Amino acid sequence: MVAAAAGPKCPEPLTSNDLRIKVTFYYNVLPDFDSDNISKPICDALNGIAYRDDHQLADRIVKRRDMGKPYVFRGIDPELAVAIAEGEEFVYVEIDDANLGEL
Repeated sequence: MVAAAAGPKCPEPLTSNDLRIKVTFYYNVLPDFDSDNISKPICDALNGIAYRDDHQLADRIVKRRDMGKPYVFRGIDPELAVAIAEGEEFVYVEIDDANLGEL
């Protein structure tokens, strides 16, 4: 599912060796797994799609967020806003160059 969703958004793999990935899991029921365990299969699925290999990842940030709590978003990605409004659990992934500033 991750590879299929990423394919249309990634015309070619990134080449920087200083990439940062931010994985946020939005949930309705608190998961019974560690947050960091969700990121490894996601990073592996993005090999050859978002980047050549996950060894290019200099930073990995993993978060989980309860969809039942109120949040204030500024400058939110429209796709993220739609997913939140739908109310179903989902994973949101952002990738950028770790040398270009904070996410």
